Amino acid sequence: MIHTQAHSHSYSKYNVLAQPTQPMNIADSVLNRLAGLSMQQQWIFFTAECPRPDHAQFAASNVVCQKIIQLKSSNTQSELEIVIKAIQSGNASAVVASNQIDSVNKSLLKDLALSHGCEVFFVEGRVNQYH
Repeated sequence: MIHTQAHSHSYSKYNVLAQPTQPMNIADSVLNRLAGLSMQQQWIFFTAECPRPDHAQFAASNVVCQKIIQLKSSNTQSELEIVIKAIQSGNASAVVASNQIDSVNKSLLKDLALSHGCEVFFVEGRVNQYH
């Protein structure tokens, strides 16, 4: 069982909701899969390294936007560690992470997600977004 404690100093001081949204560079097949997963009782988590979810884009693909949560960044844990905890929490039907995670760990995360009844997707991260 994983126990996490939220300490105010471990999260970004910047308000994620104040950041502008832009449609993500995300495949229609992924959007369709997220739409199906959003019908489940669990959440769809996006890591802080992903662009902020654009609700108009997701709603147009029939993703239930009320099921989307963007996780805050951490000063003490890597994106990989955060994805592992999100999967192991049992609260996620899907976790969306940046494609900055190396291919070996992507494969391990997909296996871990499968064993927890969850799916993991990788999208172009914030750092690589130039519009």
